[in-house]
Amino acid sequence: MKILKTLFFLSIITLYLTAKDNININLTQEEKAFLKAHPVLKINNSLNYPPFNYNQNGIAKGFSVDYMNLLAKKLGIKIKYITGPTWNQFIKMLKEDKLDAIINIVKTKQRAKEIDFSLIYHTEANTIYVRKGDETVDSLEDLNNKTLILIKSSFVQESIKKYYPNIKQILVDNILEAITKLSKGEGDAIIGKKNVFDYIISKNEISNIIPTNYVDDNRMVSLIRIGVNKKNSLLKEIIKKAQRSVSDSEMLDLKKKWFGTKEHEPITIKNFLTKDEINYISKRKVFRVCTRKDIRPIEFKENGLYKGIVIDILNQISDFTDMRFDFVETNSWDEAKLFLKRGRCDFISTVANGNEVIDFANTTKIFLNYKLAIITQKNKPVVSSLKDILNKKIAIEENSDFIPLLKAINPGIKILKTKSHRKSLEAVSLGEAYFALEALPIASYYISKYSMKNLYISRYTGMSYSINMAINKNNEKLLHILNKSLSMIPKSQYREILNKWTTVSFETIFDFTYFWEIAIILILLSSIFAYRHYLLNKLNKELTFANEEIEKKTIELAKQKLLFETLYNKAADGVILISEGKFYSCNEAMLKILKYKKEELLNKTITDISPRNQPSGELSAQEAKDYLKRTLKKGVTNFEWILTNKDMENIWVEIVFTAIEIENRKVIHAVIRDITKRKLLEQELEDLNINLEKRIKKEIKKNEINTQQLIQQSRLAQMGEMISMIAHQWRQPLSAISATTNNLILKMIIDEKVDKEYFDKELKLITDYSQYLSSTIDDFRNFFKSDKEKIVFELKDIIEKSLSMIKTSLDARSIIVIKNIDSKCKLFTYPGELQQVILNILKNAEDALTERRVSNRKISISTQQENGDFIIINISDNGGGIKESILDKIFDPYFSTKNKRDGTGLGLYMSKIIINEHCEGNLKVKNGEEGAVFSIELPILKEEENSDVT
Repeated sequence: MKILKTLFFLSIITLYLTAKDNININLTQEEKAFLKAHPVLKINNSLNYPPFNYNQNGIAKGFSVDYMNLLAKKLGIKIKYITGPTWNQFIKMLKEDKLDAIINIVKTKQRAKEIDFSLIYHTEANTIYVRKGDETVDSLEDLNNKTLILIKSSFVQESIKKYYPNIKQILVDNILEAITKLSKGEGDAIIGKKNVFDYIISKNEISNIIPTNYVDDNRMVSLIRIGVNKKNSLLKEIIKKAQRSVSDSEMLDLKKKWFGTKEHEPITIKNFLTKDEINYISKRKVFRVCTRKDIRPIEFKENGLYKGIVIDILNQISDFTDMRFDFVETNSWDEAKLFLKRGRCDFISTVANGNEVIDFANTTKIFLNYKLAIITQKNKPVVSSLKDILNKKIAIEENSDFIPLLKAINPGIKILKTKSHRKSLEAVSLGEAYFALEALPIASYYISKYSMKNLYISRYTGMSYSINMAINKNNEKLLHILNKSLSMIPKSQYREILNKWTTVSFETIFDFTYFWEIAIILILLSSIFAYRHYLLNKLNKELTFANEEIEKKTIELAKQKLLFETLYNKAADGVILISEGKFYSCNEAMLKILKYKKEELLNKTITDISPRNQPSGELSAQEAKDYLKRTLKKGVTNFEWILTNKDMENIWVEIVFTAIEIENRKVIHAVIRDITKRKLLEQELEDLNINLEKRIKKEIKKNEINTQQLIQQSRLAQMGEMISMIAHQWRQPLSAISATTNNLILKMIIDEKVDKEYFDKELKLITDYSQYLSSTIDDFRNFFKSDKEKIVFELKDIIEKSLSMIKTSLDARSIIVIKNIDSKCKLFTYPGELQQVILNILKNAEDALTERRVSNRKISISTQQENGDFIIINISDNGGGIKESILDKIFDPYFSTKNKRDGTGLGLYMSKIIINEHCEGNLKVKNGEEGAVFSIELPILKEEENSDVT
């Protein structure tokens, strides 16, 4: 037997030495026959999908094309590239078997129904593009209820439809059509691979489209594969085998050629966390972690220190996020749940059953996952399945989540509940239980540490021991940070941590009682082939893992590249890098400011693009030299400067010099902002301020004159009406005087002698009528006087005078006036102008009642105080009101509801100016129950103010 084992291991070593450097494509006879029957494969070649798959001068080019050519070379076949159809048409051709494969496709659930996919050979993040001016749109959340322009049936289009239903879509056939539509403003954004979009935008000279950010959603990262028809599974397997034969160096050469792949910097907090998440960590600094002290080697406490696999993982997270963890000791799973629920810790580091915390916590992704092993004594028979030993006694930790599951499978199972994993294994070792169920790291640790050499793994079960972390539902930000951090730890690091804590090599014994002799023969015959195949699979897995790492590095590098391009090339301000006094790099904004081409501007100095002297009178050359020296000494300098563009025009700029170091050489980073417009505006503002006060006084004076002229014009317009009123007012007194005189004459003729008492009585009547006429003339003469200054007067007197002036006219038209006037109210304003407004409103009411032939005609005039500060004069009538359609126009100049010969349209306009501007009040109108209601609001003269004025 020893000789047999020696031969076996010698054969394995020989195989290893010969197989490691000879990775060939092992095709089956059926696969070889397929390639013989199909020596030329028809593959898609897009017109515009650089750098992956495009056509230049009739030749297929790109990363995907070169990758497919490499596979074809290894398989000994040729490729015929089909150019012309759209993406949607290529998909249709593949489904109809008119195409053998699509070489740059992403797997989706919908596509997988009709298409088979190869291994992933490249990973690419997608980028958001918008029109200039919309740079604030830099996430999918910003595009809610907005419109994306997408390629029909593309991976991005299907993903947006599935995961972001609130984003509207415009579907097009190709990328150029999408970019053109966005350029014309037909949508809000487009999404795609940055290398592809940048090439097409540049080639077609589209200048108003810019990238803003990568799509921050792992579901929308493009995992690029080769797709074949579902019916052609043989070709899929051939392609997969060819993919596995591609070496790391071959893949790296392709990526360097098309993407310039380089090793990127180590993981830091800025690589994968958002600004908001970084600020959150900076503010919190310390996070409380509920830990168990007895789950070896997962997590435990020893000599006052926390150790184990999970603790090492948390230390990794702490290293590249600056998070600090304060461990909160818990004695049981129930206590840990209680602490998290009550906020005594921020998260639980080890959770084996997330369903128990689902009501109050969220769990991270599973970051540790181990198969459960059946552990028995070495002298027990090999277990074929778990069901075969469920009639035996099991030793298991009393809080284990697997107890209910085992009871569900076999209600009568004998369970020995223990206090810990160690006690469970000791029970099996001492024969107190037949078997135990443990995860490999736990079993390995305790058996090694406590020398339980009589135990072994009899068989692995289909069950798993999975671990994640639990975070309170109110702290989604911490959940996202932990998930991202766990994802950033390389698989190699996870393996290193696991190996640290599971150093024991577990012996697994198989029972070969019935077929030992046959097995020996089979081992001798098949060991060479089996182990060789094993080595190939192992190497392929290592290659796949290496490719994944390369893809991660590529994505991170692309993100950093985009950030730099956005900050540098797309900045609104000009940016120049100066080395040894000369420009050696600049951005687009700088070229626009100076109107130079890039090749014209480079290698110039700041003196070359400046006038001989600056506004200070100093020479530009000397002053620039001083600023550069000062920057190199102090680090930062800012100043205003005049530059000269290519057209020899002077431009005012604001410059910030910053000293930086690039590739071990000192460089001046200059940010230059064009402030010419600001300087012109400052000069204009200065000139304006000089003349503004004079202009304001002039305009005010001019306005006052115009207003006074309009008031006078309005008064003159009312003169005709006033003369008519005078005629009405005088008609009765004149008739009375005439009748009295006639009576005296007749009396004298008849009686020859008139009684003195009778004569005195008649003369008194004539005198009274004459005084009334004189008073009326005074009232009208005062009305037409222009008020020069404000005076104190009683409101009641002005209203009564106004009414007396049109009383005869109102009586003649059978209009009743209803008065309710505050007799004590005094005002300090212009009485003549106020009287003009009241008369104008009364006259308009009279005309409305007359024109509409209203029966029971009446005008109401009343006053009321408001808050003791204002008096409101309400003048209303029962004439039916003003049409709603013109109600807001009646105060407009030259607007009248009367005939042109009866109205000028100035009355109410001037009334508004008088009350609102001259009298510092407010004139407004509304429709009441019976007719129009005009309200004049004026400030009341209070007692203390009255004494000051008088």
